[in-house]
This record gives sequence, structure tokens and C-alpha cells, in this order.
Amino acid sequence: MNNQKLPLVSVLIPSYNHEKFVEEAIMSVLHQTYSNIQLIVIDDGSTDNSPFIIERLQEEYDFEYYRQKNHGLIYTLNKLGSLAKGDYISLFSSDDVYSLDKIKTLVDFLELNNQFAMVYSKIVTINSESDIVDSIEERYKQGNIFYNLLCGDFFINSITTLIKRDVYFKFDRDDSYIDDFQYWLKLSKNEKIGFIDKVTAYYRKHNNHLSSNLIKMQSAEREIIEKYSEEPGYKYALNEWHIRWMSSLACENRLLAVKTYLPKLISLRNIINIRFYKALARVIIGRRKG
Repeated sequence: MNNQKLPLVSVLIPSYNHEKFVEEAIMSVLHQTYSNIQLIVIDDGSTDNSPFIIERLQEEYDFEYYRQKNHGLIYTLNKLGSLAKGDYISLFSSDDVYSLDKIKTLVDFLELNNQFAMVYSKIVTINSESDIVDSIEERYKQGNIFYNLLCGDFFINSITTLIKRDVYFKFDRDDSYIDDFQYWLKLSKNEKIGFIDKVTAYYRKHNNHLSSNLIKMQSAEREIIEKYSEEPGYKYALNEWHIRWMSSLACENRLLAVKTYLPKLISLRNIINIRFYKALARVIIGRRKG
């Protein structure tokens, strides 16, 4: 996995209780078409067989592996970052999968487009059997995309990204339920972000999307958005998030979605907002996504 003629890419994997998936995740890195990779895995106190699976793979393929007591994701990411030696940083999860040319595709892009601090790509979801469930189609953009992210126009999934080393360490991570979102906002407010219209990673979707989890996630998203309340587009952004939140929650609990968000959306602004009517239709139909 080493070729000194190519920029070094550090792939960081925090692992926790993914015994069914961690081998597939690691192997998707080991089988990359790009050769100059520093793979670092930290097991964050897993209580299943994950550590033993990783140890077996480490003995065979000789990547960097560390075990620790459970300290949580932010601590683990910071420790992974301290061990990274690469020119680029690639984030990963222990239950997801890279396409075989993920690293090469993103490195080639950044090497040719130096104006961008990082690049991200499209993604598809897979189930526990690694079958493709759905393609995620959003209004992806590149360049100065801070306001797009603030308004929730689209999401950046960290496993599709590649970040320049100096940029990666510029911005601190908050101990948030959805750490990635606040990090992308910080980064995009200061840097240009590139986009590749190609699937480079597979995000595993688990069947644990309860309405209580959605409320927790939406509450965390609101806390992050409120940090930008002085931005000129804040009120518009918050309205767009209320629409998105109502739509998402309606797939799990229509009554709760109406009670929580509809009163906030009754305004002249939304009379001509097609996204509002799409969300309202989901409330009426109550159809589960996916």
C-alpha cells in the first residue's frame, strides 16, 4: 500500500461494535486502486468481536491498529488525526464501503483543482447484506457552498470526502450528535469545496430510525444552525429546515410532525414554496422513505 511517487492519503477508521461489517469496510480500503495509503484503525472499546476481526486483518495486511477504552467518536477522531501522516485525509466508518477507485478519483481531482480545500462525491445506501437500497439524489454544488449547507439544500457524507491535510486541522470538531454537519459548515464558510458527480462510497443504512432518534438529530441540527443566527440568510435557512424536519418526521410519526413543525410553517413565505407542499403531502400520505 505504499508508493512514494504519489501523495500519501491517511484513511481514518473509528470502529465500534460493527463485527458484521468491519472486515468489508477495511478490505474496501486495502483493495483500493490507489497505492500510497496509510490506513489507521482505532477500536473504541467494542464489546463484540470487532477487535479480534481487526487484529486478524492487521496481522495479514500490516496496517496501523490501536485498541482503547470507550471514549466516544470525537476523542477517537482526534486521536486518529494525531496519527495521520498523509497529504490528504479520508474519513471512513467501520460499517460502510468504499468503491475501489474512491481514493484515486478524489486525489486526481484535488491534484488538478488546487483551488478546492476538499472534495466530496455522490453516495448510495446499502443494507445489512450490502445490497444497494437507494441512490441519494440531492442538489449538489461546489465552490462557495456555505449557504447551501446552512439551508439544508444537500448533505455531505464524510465517507465520500477527501480533505487537504492543512485544512483538516484548521477546524475543531464539536462534541455534537451530528458532528459532521457543524464541521462542514465551519470548513465551507472559509474554504471552497469541490464535487465529483460519481458514486465513490456506500453508506450502510440500519433499521433503527425511530422517531425518538429523529427528534434527537433534529434538535442537534437546530443547535448547530442557531450558531449562525447572525448570518443574513438565517431566517430563510431555519424555515427550510423546518420543512425538511417535518417531512422526515412524517415518515415515522405524522401526528408528531404536525404538532412539532406545522405551526412554525404557517406563513406567507410558504404559500409559494413548493418544498412546503411536498412536505405537507408526505404528512398527509405518511409514506415511509426508502
